[in-house]
Amino acid sequence: MTKILLIRHGEAAKAPGVADPPLTERGLEQAEALAHVLGSGPRFHLVSSPKSRARQTAEPLAQLWQREIAITGDVTEIPSPPDLPLTERGQWIRSLLVAQWSQLQPHQLLWREGVIDYLSGLQQDTAVFCHFMVINSVVAHIRGASDICQFRPDYTSITELELRKGRLLLTRLGREKDSRIF
Repeated sequence: MTKILLIRHGEAAKAPGVADPPLTERGLEQAEALAHVLGSGPRFHLVSSPKSRARQTAEPLAQLWQREIAITGDVTEIPSPPDLPLTERGQWIRSLLVAQWSQLQPHQLLWREGVIDYLSGLQQDTAVFCHFMVINSVVAHIRGASDICQFRPDYTSITELELRKGRLLLTRLGREKDSRIF
């Protein structure tokens, strides 16, 4: 059995039109607090989305454990429609909260399959620093649910999974909060 922690990044700067905003001061504090909580527990392989906010959230724990962070696009954000201006991405993301997977474009469904395939191939206990929609895509997959939004993971919340014989299982949902999404 492989244990997987899906960790949502800390609070990012609210900057419509900015493709890769960094963590806010509060987000950096959240990352430090997360490292303190996980620091004395079992050590996991560390994986992060290439987005700054995910990497910055992983860094305090990596420093504490003296571990490298593997960066992979397999757990990055859901891709926008190709013709969507960056300034409208936040509104589009919010629209997904009441949408179903069947309403998405083929490249977005392939993204979801890629997330599931990546996690299903992990062979060691892994903490994955990722995003709201990554976590929801995995939970929806495990539940066999058609709704995109399964819950609203708070910043630095930890959703626990197990991988048994290639099958992802939900152990525990992370802390939930009605956070604002851009």
